[in-house]
Amino acid sequence: MDEPFEAPPPRKPTSWKTILPAVLVVLLGCLCILVAGVLMYLGTRGIGPLAALADSPVFTSSPSVVGEWDLYYDWNCTGTYYGPATIVFQPDGSYYAYEDGGEGYGTWTVSAKRLDFIYSAYPNAHYTGTTSSTHAEGTMSTDDGSRGCWYADKR
Repeated sequence: MDEPFEAPPPRKPTSWKTILPAVLVVLLGCLCILVAGVLMYLGTRGIGPLAALADSPVFTSSPSVVGEWDLYYDWNCTGTYYGPATIVFQPDGSYYAYEDGGEGYGTWTVSAKRLDFIYSAYPNAHYTGTTSSTHAEGTMSTDDGSRGCWYADKR
């Protein structure tokens, strides 16, 4: 004897108790991404809680230092600056400098707002500091142990 056919019970429609949490999770995720994007954007402009991003090499373009600058220097950082020496930063990463008949040359790099340049002749004075497109300042040192302070203004 054949048993009578029984149809499976009808499927319950998807409950709002399942859909609502999924929608809320997606909306909260989108909101978090939006808030993070706005904070990052403001941070790269030097505003808000992520303002430190403004100095990050990832988010900040390097200022152009190419051109002629007046360099003032103070060995031992006594507060008495000498100069100006003229320093000319070339687009190829080289530079030359001259003051009162003396001259020198070397290489330079800039990353974000950090400027580094070094004379090619011993004792290889190495200048490091921060820069904008018109002003730079920092410290200097040589291979023989001398140290000092410097600043420069673009002409």
